[in-house]
Amino acid sequence: MTTTNLLDFTPLTPLTPVHETVRRPLHTETTTSQALYLPIAPPTLGTAGAIIGRELYSGKAFIYCPFSAFGDGLPGGNMIVMGDTGRGKSALTKTYTARQIRLGRQVVVLDTKEQKEREEGEWAALGRSLTGKAPVKFTPGGGPAASCINPMDPAIAGKRQIELVRTIVELGLDKPLDEFAGSALRIAIRRAHRRASGLGRTPVLADVAAALRSPEESDATAKQRTRDELLGDGLEASYVLDRLCGSEQDATGDLTGMLDGPTSLGVDLDADMIVFDLTKVPSGGVAMTILVAVISVFLEEVWLRPLCECGTEPSLHERIVVDANSGAWELGPNPSSGCRRYTQRKRILVCEEAWHVLGTPQLASLLEKFLKFARGYGLSCIFIVHHLSDIDDSPETQAALKMADTIVIYSQKKSEAEATVARLGLPSWTAEHITRLRRGIALWKVGEVIYPGVQHLLVEAEQHLCFSSGSMTDLTSTSPDTA
Repeated sequence: MTTTNLLDFTPLTPLTPVHETVRRPLHTETTTSQALYLPIAPPTLGTAGAIIGRELYSGKAFIYCPFSAFGDGLPGGNMIVMGDTGRGKSALTKTYTARQIRLGRQVVVLDTKEQKEREEGEWAALGRSLTGKAPVKFTPGGGPAASCINPMDPAIAGKRQIELVRTIVELGLDKPLDEFAGSALRIAIRRAHRRASGLGRTPVLADVAAALRSPEESDATAKQRTRDELLGDGLEASYVLDRLCGSEQDATGDLTGMLDGPTSLGVDLDADMIVFDLTKVPSGGVAMTILVAVISVFLEEVWLRPLCECGTEPSLHERIVVDANSGAWELGPNPSSGCRRYTQRKRILVCEEAWHVLGTPQLASLLEKFLKFARGYGLSCIFIVHHLSDIDDSPETQAALKMADTIVIYSQKKSEAEATVARLGLPSWTAEHITRLRRGIALWKVGEVIYPGVQHLLVEAEQHLCFSSGSMTDLTSTSPDTA
């Protein structure tokens, strides 16, 4: 586990505000009034992790790392960041991920927010500055330098692939498939693989649509259906795939150029930061939701490899028996790399405008396994939203929200703050407190501990990479007394 000593952290001096403020100390004379300290004197999170800024009510540096805090009682590493526009959500997540990269982490960003003046996603500049690589762009209709992911790619395991294709069809239909249609789709996916293999190529979604329209007698008999009945079961799904993917004669499908062909990403999966630029995909449409689903599952199957922090596979590390009676063992050193102990490389996934994910029951259900076992993957997921009112209250969405063990709330209007507090089960006093937070200052809830005022601070070199608009340029001069 990599740790950072606060005193050895180079940017500490630039993070220190130029002007110190004078604050009259709290004074109490009875033991009863000691309750005043409960909401404003939370325990420190320690010194291991990335510096966020300063906890205003204690004056201490605020350092956060879900991978370190997990050992101190944090159940998992998933985080939700919310607040009104221009309060500091993007600046926080950009500096936080950049600082985590310095600690050896790997980051993937699903970037859906376009920076108008640059005509690209707002994470593109940060990604280039850290890796020297351009973002992976998705463009409806395809085109030069456009990327494509094939949901039928063999890299996505069989059962997971069936779940993914079913989700694509259900999102296109805007309703769940019944048992007959679901069965027809599973048969068509297997048949598409067999037919494409016979032609020496990888199947694509159009092959699934074709298989739905041309079922074989043996498949129908196996399900005790006639061929015409099996055809009827899957006909609607085939039409949806046609509409989404288009054809050689019709290139107007919602997913054309993005999910309708062989995988062509041109991405370095070992890069410190990978930015998927989705800014050209219409926001709020079915294409965006489906694309986020496919990318997430693709990353789960391909990117989340169990590599050590030294960059080597687990098989290259020696096994050390830790209990002779049970035979329990753990991975130890790798003599070839000089690594003393296997430590799985930690990863962070950032979802901008995450209402695409959390606000869609089918997608939330698809990602439930991804989120539930994020800890086992060594993964921390960060979802950025404006308000919880943007997200429906379905059981699938509620389950996803409960998997976020860290919640960061920037200023919100009164009605939104009250709704947020009620939905998350926060103490009643936090509702008014949230409305009074100044720009760059947020309420943090880490596990069961609430930090009422955490001021995010930046060094000068970070400012031009982190602001999504000019309205945020006075973030670093925010006074602690304005919380």
